[in-house]
Amino acid sequence: MSAPIPILFPVETINRELDFRLAMAVQAARAHNRVYIGQHETLMRLCRLLDHGVYFGKNAIRPHFPDRLDDYNLLKSRDFRFIHLDTEGAVYPGSEDRWREVLHSRIDPRHLAADDYLLTWGDFQRDTYRARAPHLAEHIQTTGHPGFDLYLPRWRPYFEADTARQRHRYGDFILINTNLARTNNRMGRDFVFSAYNGFDPECSASRRRTIESWARQTEQLSRFVRLVHELSLRFRHQPIVLRPHPSEDPALYERIFAGLPHVHVLHEGSVAPWLLAARCVIHDGCTTGLEAHLAGRPVINFNPGELAGTEPLFLPNLFGQRCASIDEVLDAVASLTRRPPEPRRSLPDNAPPVAAPDDPRALALLHNFRAEALPLSLDILHEAQRGLRPARQPSDALILAEELASRAVEATKSLARPLSPRHRVANAYARGKFPGFEPRDIARRLARIQALVGRSVTHRVVSPGLIILETR
Repeated sequence: MSAPIPILFPVETINRELDFRLAMAVQAARAHNRVYIGQHETLMRLCRLLDHGVYFGKNAIRPHFPDRLDDYNLLKSRDFRFIHLDTEGAVYPGSEDRWREVLHSRIDPRHLAADDYLLTWGDFQRDTYRARAPHLAEHIQTTGHPGFDLYLPRWRPYFEADTARQRHRYGDFILINTNLARTNNRMGRDFVFSAYNGFDPECSASRRRTIESWARQTEQLSRFVRLVHELSLRFRHQPIVLRPHPSEDPALYERIFAGLPHVHVLHEGSVAPWLLAARCVIHDGCTTGLEAHLAGRPVINFNPGELAGTEPLFLPNLFGQRCASIDEVLDAVASLTRRPPEPRRSLPDNAPPVAAPDDPRALALLHNFRAEALPLSLDILHEAQRGLRPARQPSDALILAEELASRAVEATKSLARPLSPRHRVANAYARGKFPGFEPRDIARRLARIQALVGRSVTHRVVSPGLIILETR
């Protein structure tokens, strides 16, 4: 009998990706495969011990295709099939021409092998990539994003315990999501204007776009600070939770709002239970504005007007009540907080969370408005496994030894980091996005998923960066 097929699911940001990765893993597990969920770097070390598998994610190509292909080439040298699914697959600025420009900067399908797959959030993205790589057209498929399926009625019980916990802690709170990493980045200003972040000072278009985005976000940062302060004065007994983007530096907000006891600066756990627990959500062009809409929560889009030359994000700005001033936001919040809490509706399991938008461009960008993404994604994953015959499977003891050795090297490096402020900040930034898997938390999440989908799996948290999951 051949070894089980290794399926690699990378997780870059735990709060954003872990829930849907676990949901996919439970449903993907079969007698003939073994699922590995982990930090990308961990999975790339692991794949040297594996062969003839599937890598499902986008991290093997980073930060912009095709600048760095070392990880992708390693996967292909181990006979892995690559299924690319972007984590930012539909939230683009401007209009169609700009969307195509962004898509082409993310990946060039002409560089993919014939046995690879490219999954897109919508038909617009699919057709854009098919036009560039017609020879791969059958392997470029629209699926939507599986993470958005978790807002469907049948998945919402997965978040019930966490949602109840947030309501118990913070009551009927206002949730504010910021997405201002251009001006308030954990890595500092040097990172914002760096090649790694896509800034090219030799390219006039890149330079202008980065500077204008930085200028707009600097203005918007000041507006959000004023907004939170005014909200705290007008709604003195209303808890306010400010949730910065994972790439932002929360310390800035913590210092500014330190004297306001009912303003809480937090980035704990998945955003979904926070959205489901909140009285209303305030954002400005953030992906969580789209998620709040899918979660059926009242959305306030605080957009005081665009800086000349900048392009607003199209999809998130379609939803909710648009407010161009702080006073308009205050009035909108007052209207929402005067309403009694919304009764819970009993909906069919397959009912969409909300009505689809009228704009056909939105339907072309996000297939989740039309159908579920998880079944389509799983079908392609199963298809990619066909014909694979792994020659070997490392023992748990060998995997654990490799992980312990890697952690020892990391511990040695950490001793030198205090000597380098840049590396110290970069390490803190990485830990903020991926603090590590906590065994009891993973067990609770998996128990909920198994109860919802009616499947049984076994799992092992091998290290803070790796989970192994198999069918019983």
